[in-house]
Amino acid sequence: MKLYFLRHAAALDGPLDAARPLSPGGRRQARKLARFLRRAEVQFDLAFTSPLTRARQTIELVCAITNEAKPIEPKVTEALLNDTNPAAFTQWLAALPAAGHVLLVGHEPSLSTHVRRLLGIEHPDALELAKGALACIKTTDQRRGTLKFLITPKSLGVRRDRPA
Repeated sequence: MKLYFLRHAAALDGPLDAARPLSPGGRRQARKLARFLRRAEVQFDLAFTSPLTRARQTIELVCAITNEAKPIEPKVTEALLNDTNPAAFTQWLAALPAAGHVLLVGHEPSLSTHVRRLLGIEHPDALELAKGALACIKTTDQRRGTLKFLITPKSLGVRRDRPA
């Protein structure tokens, strides 16, 4: 199984954190990443997202492009929220059904923590996911894995949002 940990793309500021939508630059980030994945012939079997608006919008954009030929319905889960404790996330992840490619869209700092734990990396600064970054981990047991690749918006040539 390959797990794709995607930090939501760049979002607008707003008074209600949970309702913050993607910025125009964030939409570009998500679409560019999705086109990269499609060229690499990645098509997701399962997709899960945090309930926050920016994560849901990110997964919708990515899945619309990667799974154009074989649409899937992303599932919303609170397991991808920052306040999910590591033990609960590990248990949730271990209970996922067997699949080839699984997309997980969430937030910092918990997403990087989950990736580091799967890779056996202890130092918190050793791996951090920027907005719109994706880490692909190959695993056989959902408890340990191998990093296959790490993609950032910058590596795909996507610039940050410019102030108006």
